[in-house]
Parts: sequence; structure tokens; C-alpha cells
Amino acid sequence: MGLMQIPRKIEYALRAMIYLADSREGVASGDAISAREQIPKHFLEKVIRDLIRRGLVRSRRGPGGGYQLARPADAISFRDIIEAVEGPIMLNVCLDGTNSCNLQSACRMYRVWEDGQRALLDVFSQATLKEIAASTPALSFLSRPTTTLQAEAAKP
Repeated sequence: MGLMQIPRKIEYALRAMIYLADSREGVASGDAISAREQIPKHFLEKVIRDLIRRGLVRSRRGPGGGYQLARPADAISFRDIIEAVEGPIMLNVCLDGTNSCNLQSACRMYRVWEDGQRALLDVFSQATLKEIAASTPALSFLSRPTTTLQAEAAKP
């Protein structure tokens, strides 16, 4: 089964930013983020560099140093984070604005890609880091008793 999948780089950036938003001290070390979020340290450093470059994270040197959000969590959207590490979000290459596809003017799928792009950007733009950090994990399916899961799996 093929599926559209978020690249690891985006997932790691989102997890690191949520960790920083959760940090009571406001500052977290790279080691703490890496260990808690299970992000390889070398990969985390690359992601953090991108987030610093885009003005989402700041680094503090010295004792008690580490990383912290550069803006309030309610002023950072998932879209901001995704685009900081991967560039503009594009559901399909034909939506990049360059008219690089020769079939675009006759394409019957273009409107669907365009609608999907708009919906995706809306969801990612509206989901703030503060909102996500304040939410609880969606583990309701996984936390149900095994017998309930087995009964549901047996249903036709």
C-alpha cells in the first residue's frame, strides 16, 4: 500500500518544537531533546540550524544554555515549522507557480490538486505550536483493552 508520508526531517522538527514549547524552563539542551524525542543528535543539529535560520529557535550559550523558542508558541504554526526545514509546501509539482507542466492547461486533475493544496495549507497554518503542545496524545485506540481491539478487528 502506497501512502503519502511526512519526511523524517519534518517530523523531527515538529517534535523538537513541541518539546521546546513544553519546556517549563524555556530552554532545553540538544541532548535532552534528542533523548526524549528519540531524534539522532546529528540530525537534530541540522534541523535546529534550519529552525534558527528561519527565526523560530534561538540558541543560548553557557551554563544553563541550550535552545528556546524565538517567538511565542501561539505565533508559530505547523506551516512555519514545516517550511523552515523543507521549503514551501507543495502537494504536487504543478502547483509551484512556474507552469512547468505542459499539460496544466488541459489537466483535469489540476483543480483537485489546487483544492487539496489549499486545504492542506489551511490546516497547517491554523495549527499553532501552543495548541498542539497543550493537547494530549491521541492514544485512545491504543489504550483500549486488548479484548476490545480483538473484537473490533474480527468485525466484518
